[in-house]
Formats: sequence, structure tokens, C-alpha cells
Amino acid sequence: MDLQPTEEHLAVAELTRAVALDVLAPAARKAEQERAVPDEVWRTLSETGLTLPLPEGIGGGGVPDTVTQMIAVENLAYGDPGITMAAVWGGAPALFLSRHGSAEQIATLARLAEDPKARGAVALYEGHGRGPEEFTTTITTEPGGTVRVKGRKVAVPFAENAEPLVVIGRDAQTGALRAVLVPVSAPGVAVHGTGPGLALDAAALATVTFDVSLPASCAVGDGEELAGTVDRLRLVVAAAQLGVATRSVEYASDYATERVAFGRPIAGFQGVAFPLAEALMRIHEVRLEVTEAAVLLDADRNTEAAPAVTRAVNYASEVAAEATRTAVQTLGGHGFIAEHPVELWYRAAAALSAVDFDPLRSSFTPAL
Repeated sequence: MDLQPTEEHLAVAELTRAVALDVLAPAARKAEQERAVPDEVWRTLSETGLTLPLPEGIGGGGVPDTVTQMIAVENLAYGDPGITMAAVWGGAPALFLSRHGSAEQIATLARLAEDPKARGAVALYEGHGRGPEEFTTTITTEPGGTVRVKGRKVAVPFAENAEPLVVIGRDAQTGALRAVLVPVSAPGVAVHGTGPGLALDAAALATVTFDVSLPASCAVGDGEELAGTVDRLRLVVAAAQLGVATRSVEYASDYATERVAFGRPIAGFQGVAFPLAEALMRIHEVRLEVTEAAVLLDADRNTEAAPAVTRAVNYASEVAAEATRTAVQTLGGHGFIAEHPVELWYRAAAALSAVDFDPLRSSFTPAL
């Protein structure tokens, strides 16, 4: 298994890091306050083709491989994880429909490319550290060919106006993963809790309950290939955690070299330098885990990829939470005020950890 980035991967990293610093970072506070990504920022991200993977047949640049997408997400999150996740989650239906949808379903994606205010969503997560194999949302084919979706999803982006909205659940009889296109306006769809959260407000996350019957034409896909796409979307969280952790540690390290106490920069004290060094070491470990999982997904080795994705998401969430906490502590009292962005990254890492993290499967205990 080759985990070294190619020249193309390095070019993607350079492009997305530039977009992160020049476009996303300056818009971060505004996006959180207004609970929306500015149109010009959304348009810039869409034009990269990395957050909205549209087929070439409808004017897109095609679907990038998993490794490329994870590199893009990490470097975009380096600028702002909230905007990054809003864009990636908003473009996720394009990934699912491009890979598993019918020609008619794929055609519905044109709206996402043409209208900068259009938003899509995938209703994936159920909270409580519940992985895809434990989903309680059911998708049942009923007599007459209709498809019934029943269950509850959390952290659904743009839930009030997402179109298309793809719901992931399990077949009530076989237990296999299934996906269905569900109109938000359909009777039996209820959106709850759309107020401000801890972070990630640019994605306007909400909880949605479903008890709805739909035509058979709304079914998107099922089986092992769909499971691979679900794991790819889950891995995005780990990649974003990488970006926010890296930015936090670098910011705190720069601060520590400039902040003078007792006649010398605080970076010269072991109590400051060692936690930052350890955080950086763990960040490199996470990057290898994310890359390994991405390589397995690109090779369609989904059986091996599924546990690798879970490990990567769990470890990335733990490391990012600890790294951003270390950054806040390095800045002392300055770490808690809005004049420094570390408090925003700390909140974002915590919010991402709550999306898809199972503490019972964790392997790393943060320092007290």
C-alpha cells in the first residue's frame, strides 16, 4: 500500500490551502454568525469541483478519488472547518447520486451547479456513536412497490430546504444499507432543532424525523457499493479534524515563540513545548490512518475499509479535541476570547467529535 501523495495530490493540497487562507478564514466568523456560507465563498468552493463532485455530463469536473477528496477537506478545514463541512455536506448528494443514482436522479443535480443558493444534504448520522451497522432508520419496500422511510437522523445540514435530500437507512428485512431520495416537503418529514449550536452553524444542522412513503423511483441504491460511499462520507469528518488540529497547533506554536514570560519565549518551557510536540506527532499518525482508509476505499476493499474508517474517525476526533484544547491552554486567557480563532477551532473540533464518534471504541485517553 502506497501512502505517499502524488504530484496531483500535492497540487490539490496547495490549491485548497490557498483557498482556505484567502477565502474561508476571512469569512469564518460571518458564516457562523449568519448560519450561512456567503454566496461568493460557496461559488468559489463549488468551482474547485472538490466539494461538489458533479458528473461531467451535467457540467461538473467528475468525482475525485477518495484520497484527493480527503486531502482537499483537510486543507480547506485548515481555513475554517465550519464552512468546509457545510460545503462538503451540501455537495454530498452529488457523490451519492453520481455513484448510485439513475439518469433521472443525476439530472436533478444540475440545480446545485447552477444556483449558488441551492443546497443538498445527506441524512446519515443517528448520534450516540451509532455506526452504519447500528442504524435504526429503516427503509422498507412495501406491497405495491412504494418505499417507506421511518427513523430519526441528527446533524442533517440545511434540513429545512435541502434539495436533493438523500436518507441512509437499513433494509427492514435484510439489514443491508439503502438510500432514498426524500423531498423535505413530503408529509411525514419533520425538522426539529434548527437553532444555533456549539459550532458548525454555517451548515445549519438540525434533527429530522421520517415516517414517509414514496414511489419506488426514489430509491437510490443499496449493498456493498453504497456502504463504501457511506464510509467515504464518514471519513470526511476525520479529514476535517486533521485540518483544524493542524491549524490550531501551528497557531499556538507561533504564539508561543512570540509570547515572552520570565525573560524568554514561553516555547522554551517544557510544559508548553512538549504538549504541542506530542499533538503534532499524533496529527501525523491520524493523517496516515485517514490515508490508509482512503486508499482501501479507492481500491473497493470495503470490508477492510469499514473498520479502518471507524478507527480513523475515532482517533481523529480524540486527537483534534486534545490538540485544540492544548492550543487554547497555550494562549492562556487569550485562548478563550474571539480576538484569537483558537476558541472557534476548539468548539468546531468538539462539534465534529459529537457527529460520528463512539467513546466505547476509543483508544486514546487525553492527558488531564
